[in-house]
Amino acid sequence: MPNFSDTEEMKKQYATDGNLNARVALHRLYSKNQQGWTSWVFGNYRFSPGQKILELGCGNAVIWRANAGKIPKSIKLWLSDISEGMLDAARQNTGDAGIETEYAVIDAQNIPYDNGCFDAVIANHMLYHMPDIHRTLGEIARVLKPGGTLYATTVGNNNLKEIVDILYHFDPAIDFAMGPITRAFGLESGVALLARHFRPVECLRYEDSLRITEPQPLIDYILSSQGIGNVNEIIAGEKVEPFSRYIEGLFSATGYLDVQKDAGMFVAGKM
Repeated sequence: MPNFSDTEEMKKQYATDGNLNARVALHRLYSKNQQGWTSWVFGNYRFSPGQKILELGCGNAVIWRANAGKIPKSIKLWLSDISEGMLDAARQNTGDAGIETEYAVIDAQNIPYDNGCFDAVIANHMLYHMPDIHRTLGEIARVLKPGGTLYATTVGNNNLKEIVDILYHFDPAIDFAMGPITRAFGLESGVALLARHFRPVECLRYEDSLRITEPQPLIDYILSSQGIGNVNEIIAGEKVEPFSRYIEGLFSATGYLDVQKDAGMFVAGKM
């Protein structure tokens, strides 16, 4: 079974931003909260002019392009990811955003910067991928200045519960990896993990849910899960077509599916 915290599997999962875009699309199309996740996340950042900010696992960095007008003048941004393909997408999305930016391929367990050089570190939906979470958090604390802040988003135990149930009823052998993800670094487990390295630690929750009205975006979302759980081991080859028919059949009665979302952000200060 693919391991969601295996570095090589994650490189495959995020070789390009295609899988990420498929997952983001489901939320963009069907989220009930009209504020939007990226707007809410960015609204909780507290940046000041002249600060130095490092993002780990930046993905395609569209959040920076979408919020370019809200970024204080003269900040300097370091965007990093374990995938060169993701960094290529990040360069394209931020090249004209008017932010002084450096790009680097980085394993968050070994951050190649000096002690105390960043005012803020961002780690969105990525800490649960780390093979050694405390080594990673220790590295983040090391590169933060005294009084610096870690902003880290993740999910909780009830996130996408209905999708997990749908997959189980299609084939009980499918593991969508939500349990391992939230145990590794979730909204319920994160406070205790962070408290070993940071103080204070605050947990902010984003209130939202999905009402999905078309089957194909849900099918695309599920099939984008390469390297997360064993979805792509089981729903592959000849099994993709019956799985697609199964999902289409779920919409036949009501025309929609309601799905819980359980996500939020930790704001943690350097001790």
